[in-house]
Amino acid sequence: MKPLKLVISAFGPYAGTQAIDFRELGGRSIFLIHGPTGSGKTTILDAICFALYGDTSGAERKGEQMRSGHADAAQPTEITFDFALGADTFRLRRSPRQNSPKKWGEGLVTIEPDATLWSLTGDVEEGVVLARGWTKVTEKVKKLLGFQSSQFRQVIMLPQGDFRKLLTAGSKERQEIMEILFQTELYRRIEEFLKAAAKELEKEMKQLADEKSWVLKKAGAATREELEQQYSEKQI
Repeated sequence: MKPLKLVISAFGPYAGTQAIDFRELGGRSIFLIHGPTGSGKTTILDAICFALYGDTSGAERKGEQMRSGHADAAQPTEITFDFALGADTFRLRRSPRQNSPKKWGEGLVTIEPDATLWSLTGDVEEGVVLARGWTKVTEKVKKLLGFQSSQFRQVIMLPQGDFRKLLTAGSKERQEIMEILFQTELYRRIEEFLKAAAKELEKEMKQLADEKSWVLKKAGAATREELEQQYSEKQI
């Protein structure tokens, strides 16, 4: 996944709207996000993870908890994220559950969480909607990226202080991650098929051995050669 553009509104320390255009980096694949403590560096990663999966990069806070306490009450909390997968381009827009001033009268009204995923590939002006709704968008993102939220945070977006968790992950969890990274699931399935075939073949061989023992016992012979000898003598 290659980030293209991120627009953050009333999210974390960003009270207003902040746009980050990664395309200005050109072909650079390595870059540094730097700034003083509390300036919003981690919030950029939180915003990307929230747009994709609806949770933050550390999975410690929900989306509604990320609303900026400095934002104007009428400023909606919303993340828009454009990204590329190979030759295809997509746009995500996600907003958490939040309160907003009523259009008429005093007081607040609760706005339910919402999300939309568009395909921007090809000659389209506004994009083609691929999924709409919080859960449907998240499921579509999982299929596109091939990662669950926890796997994405472990492999693609490792939060500060969580490197140890990746190193100490269980063997089964590491295997699942490596299968996704190196696309080895096909080989695992072949291995499981061969193991099942070998087990079935072993079962058939045991059955044949049992049948052989029963035939020899029935004929009163100790070996196959002795049985053949008995058969030859009867023929004479």
